[in-house]
Amino acid sequence: MISLRQLHYFVAAAQAGSATRAAERLNVSQPSISTAIRELEGQFGQPLFERRQALGLELTRFGVEKLAEARLVLDRMEHFATVSGAGPSPRLSLAYFATIGPSCLPPVLARLLREMPQLQVDLRECDLDALSRSLEKGIVDLALTYDVGLPASISREVLVEYQPHAVMAADHLLARQPDVSLAELAQHPFILIDLPLSREFLMVPFWQQGLSPNVILRTASVEMVHSMAANGLGVSMLFSRSRNDMSRDGKPVACLPIRDAPPGQRLVAAYASGTPVTAAAKAALSIIRSHFSGTDEG
Repeated sequence: MISLRQLHYFVAAAQAGSATRAAERLNVSQPSISTAIRELEGQFGQPLFERRQALGLELTRFGVEKLAEARLVLDRMEHFATVSGAGPSPRLSLAYFATIGPSCLPPVLARLLREMPQLQVDLRECDLDALSRSLEKGIVDLALTYDVGLPASISREVLVEYQPHAVMAADHLLARQPDVSLAELAQHPFILIDLPLSREFLMVPFWQQGLSPNVILRTASVEMVHSMAANGLGVSMLFSRSRNDMSRDGKPVACLPIRDAPPGQRLVAAYASGTPVTAAAKAALSIIRSHFSGTDEG
């Protein structure tokens, strides 16, 4: 007999990628998580996870199928308990692309928790590659990300489109101009967002013009790009823009339009094909749509 406890522990382990991290999240012992998974695997007669030494748990193909089923069962139980006035709060597993998080995610979370005060949100910061894998495997309900590298099996809804812009110190020579070209940017030391898929996406417009920017610094953080540019270390091109064009250390950053800019980048809400699995995810998606339709992002 499969229990709800076993399914709950299985889902937590899949989302955390580790029995230890799942145990910490649920405030139970690690052996309890491991035992529940072994019991499920014994009843199914095949493994749910691949055990990778020092790398945690990776869902098998069979595990991906069973994760979707387990989440549906738990969601229905949560809905039943909520209607009857008892039971756990609804949960939402929300992934987001790392570089858009600081500027995009907090107002979305504020709106979600204002309209769904009982909602428990599990956040997962990812690069584009990891985000796609998490969606494909059903580890997360929803993701806020750029429409880059998402497989055909992932549905997406366009929320807003960001236009690329050049970033540099406020006293940089180019900052005196109303706009810049890719060729002008390529003539100066370049700071690159160094994340899977992102780095190639940012470099392609230069390569298409036969340009090779002199990349002197790499970082996974937009805030680091702003701070390094503000301190005169180089120039960059970004899609995510700070609201006040200031670096974290208080220096002004110049953000200029690019005359021959590549196409804008679409911010999307992404989820596994069809519709979001859980009732909480469906409700959250509706709120996210409303948030972006009523704001002027980018």
